[in-house]
Amino acid sequence: MITKKLAISLLLLGLIFPVLIGVASANASQRTCSQATLKGRYGSSEQGTVLVDIGIGVTPPFPVGLVAIDNYDGEGNLSGTYWASFGGVQVSGPFTGNYTVNPDCTYSDTINPEGETATHRVGTITAAGMDQELQTIYTDAWLVAWGTARRTPPGGCSARTFMGTYQVFGQGTDMSMPAPLPGFPPPPFPGAHIGIFTADGAGHFSGTDTEKLDVVAAPTTFTATSTVNADCTVSHVITDTMGPVTTTIHETGIITGSLDSQQVFNIITDPGWAFVDVGKKQDLDERHAVGRVEGDRGEHLP
Repeated sequence: MITKKLAISLLLLGLIFPVLIGVASANASQRTCSQATLKGRYGSSEQGTVLVDIGIGVTPPFPVGLVAIDNYDGEGNLSGTYWASFGGVQVSGPFTGNYTVNPDCTYSDTINPEGETATHRVGTITAAGMDQELQTIYTDAWLVAWGTARRTPPGGCSARTFMGTYQVFGQGTDMSMPAPLPGFPPPPFPGAHIGIFTADGAGHFSGTDTEKLDVVAAPTTFTATSTVNADCTVSHVITDTMGPVTTTIHETGIITGSLDSQQVFNIITDPGWAFVDVGKKQDLDERHAVGRVEGDRGEHLP
């Protein structure tokens, strides 16, 4: 039998319990970040425009593209290696720097490439674990650029890490052609492409895409060989065929993410190119594959 006192207690509990749930949910959604939020190896891809003469013999404004391995120590220090194209002039090397992460998950850093001018970025951190991303822009007066950084597989990489079906898309500028082709204005040629390829996990991939190079859009086919390093950097040699024209292209890239969230950030390293692209894993059902193992890390998929 429910007494009057018990009924009142149940009523109060019914009123208070949803409020407590709401407070707990609100507190859970108020994520707090710190320097330790960024710890480990990340791959990054950046793209933008240089606004002033930086002494490399290219008249500004001109495009810049970059990929890098970024190592965060969780205490405000970072280091790594970058591969960049400044208006088609290819440069690479190590860098060091320091970073700050605020409680609201905003970010700032100073990057010191060896022998080069320091640069400065601000950004935001989203998600956590292998889905974590860092979005940044540069604040230096001479440069307008933005980028994305994502975690690399924590167990490292091998040829088997790069396996499956991928979407590929990218954009940049080709300044490598010395003279105009029929139907083309003078260089440089802005370009973009989008398509699909399949990697076999043994150092090969092939696919098709649509390339838009200045005024011409055309279907292409391509085959490639890849070398995947333990630190999740990759190098590709791509044979690209557009109609009667076959071109050999070289890329350096970084494998980020895992399973169906994997992305590969690439930059063309041939002189005259300032072009970055992304290979994004398309195997959306991979998490449910029975008995599959991701790469050589020994991590069985659930």
